[in-house]
Amino acid sequence: MLTRDIHSNKETVMVALYDLKESIMLAKKDKDKLLCLIVGYGSKGKNHKIKTAVIEELNKYLESKFIKGYVFGSDIDIFNPSYQKFPYRDKIPDNDKRMRNPGAIYIAV
Repeated sequence: MLTRDIHSNKETVMVALYDLKESIMLAKKDKDKLLCLIVGYGSKGKNHKIKTAVIEELNKYLESKFIKGYVFGSDIDIFNPSYQKFPYRDKIPDNDKRMRNPGAIYIAV
């Protein structure tokens, strides 16, 4: 699983979206099935803009079949329907499942 942090260096939304696409393409190139994208919680103003833009972009990627799905770290729960539908949920490391990080998004590439 490839992990990329796109919020820690005070990136702009435009840079974050570029990093998102590059990260997905890198994961596909490396034949990784899963990408963990750290976008932050959205609690400090700017991160909220990045997280919102990333989610909008992921929905576009999902429609165009560029990705196979995504799930928020906070949704990792065996009773959560979005987690149950997520392909490759078995590839999420156990430690990540226990943390349920609300600032992470797991993307099936």
